[in-house]
Amino acid sequence: MAGKGGRFTSENQPKGDRKVRGKDKRTLIIDALIRQNESEESFYDMLVTRAFNPEDNFAAKEILLRLHPLKKAVLPLVNFDFDPKLSPKDQASQVLEAAAKGEVFPDVAVIFINAISSMLKIEEVTELRKEVEEIKKMLGIDNG
Repeated sequence: MAGKGGRFTSENQPKGDRKVRGKDKRTLIIDALIRQNESEESFYDMLVTRAFNPEDNFAAKEILLRLHPLKKAVLPLVNFDFDPKLSPKDQASQVLEAAAKGEVFPDVAVIFINAISSMLKIEEVTELRKEVEEIKKMLGIDNG
């Protein structure tokens, strides 16, 4: 946990057994290549050579995926009557109605409703934090 003012100092360090992060996978692979007296470049050369072998079903596909990655699927744009000034309950009703009419795919409707719910949660936490700060002020409690 952070010390005074939320800062780590030389005197305020985590105690106990800490998991030490190991080497990155890329570094481990390069280390293995070096142990084999190879380089990253020679590995790529070998991969390209294998790609031209008609019996190798792996290398050509891997190279192609690196050169032209598959497009990430994105949700379609939707247009439907949505009034952002309404209450969250009424906004959710608008989304459900649009889904029922076929104007919005059901999975997109779920995303909209989850977004409305997340917005409410953020608003709730923000208000609670503000109220706690006001109570602390009234009680004369300092955060330090």
